[in-house]
Amino acid sequence: MKERSSVDKSCAVLTGIFVALSLWFATPNLGAGSPQDVQSLFDQATQSLDQDNFAAAAAGYDKCLAADPHMLKALFNRAIANEMVDRAKAIADWKSFAAAAGNDPEMKYLAARALARVQILEGLPALPPGLEPSHYVAADGDYYRLVAPDSDGLQWRHFPIKVYLGSAPEVKWQYGARGAFDIWRNVIPLQLVANERQADIRIGWQESAMGEGHAGEELDWVRFERVGDQLTGRRVAVITADLSRSWSKDEMRAIMLHEFGHALGIKGHSDSKKDIMYFQMQEKYRRIPVPMPVTQLYWKSLVKNPSPRDINTLIRLYNSAGYIAPLH
Repeated sequence: MKERSSVDKSCAVLTGIFVALSLWFATPNLGAGSPQDVQSLFDQATQSLDQDNFAAAAAGYDKCLAADPHMLKALFNRAIANEMVDRAKAIADWKSFAAAAGNDPEMKYLAARALARVQILEGLPALPPGLEPSHYVAADGDYYRLVAPDSDGLQWRHFPIKVYLGSAPEVKWQYGARGAFDIWRNVIPLQLVANERQADIRIGWQESAMGEGHAGEELDWVRFERVGDQLTGRRVAVITADLSRSWSKDEMRAIMLHEFGHALGIKGHSDSKKDIMYFQMQEKYRRIPVPMPVTQLYWKSLVKNPSPRDINTLIRLYNSAGYIAPLH
């Protein structure tokens, strides 16, 4: 009697296990690792990445890769996000992607680009606190995509950046230039130098903006110097202003703020009148043009400080290995 009861119990247990397994396999699209769930996680993370919410995107791709470690497009996009979260993690992600994608004929080009980004990121300097990714405010946005093609790779790799203000022909212009320097120094480390030859950025008061109708210009030059038997060159950014006009102190400060932005590595223009890197300024009824190849727009008042979008754009330029589109 006891033996039969034991057999019955064993059968009941086996039947229960069989039913549970049958229900589990028969229920479609449930469980964290199902293709639909993984794709949903990927789509949510990519939406965050498209909105420049890098920390949220990286966390979303973490979940995606935990569910499917072989999802290469999630690894690729996480590397992009991590460039604006943690450089060491971004480098590790790019290396992992290159190793995993290198044998796939359809992925070889992306694998090569991943390795190129590793080289760039490993060559970037340690950044001052104000340029670290943690200071990027996603809610403020940026105009990185507009300026990246002309700006990538043209950021300074040493700090502080040395600036020579020189002697302006008019005292009010000197005050305007010094005001612009002081404002940018609160964003990125700058140092005044008395010797023009020591400067990374200098204002050329003896020169004048060459572009017709331009209030100011910024051009990069290479200064060659002989050290022993070696001829070495280094980049020098030269800022000039149109000295034929009677600018006020505030106007000169606005011109210099804009041109300093170029000299610091933003080699294009914003699409918003609220940004100092917008391409034309206006105070009351006075138009102050700055370079723009196609069309001209106007400000109703002078912007007195770099906007959050200006600063966000600068942060991205100093942390990114160059613009690259995420995979969808």
